[in-house]
Amino acid sequence: MIIFKNVSVVYPNGFKALKNINLKIEEGEFVIIIGPSGAGKSTLIRTINGFVKISDGELIVNGKNIKNLSEKELRLLRREIGMIFQSFNLVKRISVLRNVLVGRLGYTSTIKSIFNLFSKEDIKLAFENLKRVGIEDKAYVRADQLSGGQQQRVAIARALTQKPKIILADEPVASLDPPTAKVVMDYLKQFNKELGITTIVNLHDIDLVKEYGSRVVGIRGGEIVYDGNVKNLDEKMLKEIYGKWEF
Repeated sequence: MIIFKNVSVVYPNGFKALKNINLKIEEGEFVIIIGPSGAGKSTLIRTINGFVKISDGELIVNGKNIKNLSEKELRLLRREIGMIFQSFNLVKRISVLRNVLVGRLGYTSTIKSIFNLFSKEDIKLAFENLKRVGIEDKAYVRADQLSGGQQQRVAIARALTQKPKIILADEPVASLDPPTAKVVMDYLKQFNKELGITTIVNLHDIDLVKEYGSRVVGIRGGEIVYDGNVKNLDEKMLKEIYGKWEF
């Protein structure tokens, strides 16, 4: 479970990215975050794994108050939280398999990680997750030889290899063509259902939101202006969220 209690984030330049956010996300939910650029979507999900520090309020993740965690405790919590980025964040010069094994670094000693000494169990898990996303045949191919959609599937496999309780996907399909975007969204929805992983996705494409969403949270100017079922997300509400922006 993830609970935001009056959470605010103020950046060093004084910009208030989040303003008194109150939000509860239950274990196993699939939640889509929408809003115009600069609304605070990325900031919100990056507070969950501590990539962005909260300035005020409380943020409880899997029973732990993020604000009170030591660096060691935060690292341990991050093992439970997979992250998928718009730009894939792969190491392009190494193989797909080694990229997926990055998901096990939080469980490996520093010395072993430096020399890429992963256990047979870790390697087996990595192959299983590559198979889940349909690219086990690319295991020994360099990451930069793959298409964008294939790279994002590698990123999903890497996240799954952490054995996460939560997956955060920050605009995971923004750089993909529509058919490939649907493939990626299919996988995220599938693993949410099959594995019970709490999944939070930032999206711009309203058609995808309507196709894959159930619960949608709309953010504008760092504040939540909508939290409800996708079926109630009509044109009037979209204008409330996006203002004069096209959607």
